[in-house]
Amino acid sequence: MAKKAVKMITESALKREVGRLERSLTQMSGYLKEIRSELKSTTKNTGQMIDAQKQMIEIQKQLIASMKTMKAAAPRQVRKPRKLTEMNIFVRDQIRSGKSFAEAIKAWKEYKASKAVQEKAETKPVSEPAETQPQPPTSAETQQTGTA
Repeated sequence: MAKKAVKMITESALKREVGRLERSLTQMSGYLKEIRSELKSTTKNTGQMIDAQKQMIEIQKQLIASMKTMKAAAPRQVRKPRKLTEMNIFVRDQIRSGKSFAEAIKAWKEYKASKAVQEKAETKPVSEPAETQPQPPTSAETQQTGTA
């Protein structure tokens, strides 16, 4: 093996190197303190988050239970079928018989017009015969009754 040549270091260079290492050590210890405090606060916050999560789970369970009871207690609403108008029924029948929508509407208008005419004829008052005033009895009628 070959021997390495030993390098001579001066005392001032050694002091400078020691000072640099001390400053570095001080800086590292400061970083270590910050890391420890961050770890402590993170652990504390994690515990709080776990507690909050447990509370949220409990609230969620209660909410689900109350929703189930509300759903069971609420009467089921039955939708009533919509009443169709006469026009809707008429147009449906026309379309089912093979007419187009426009033709069905035209037929509806004709039907409605004829229906209106019929109603008008039905509601028109029938003229009563004019009342006749009593006529004086004729001479033949008076002779039959015996009064004159």
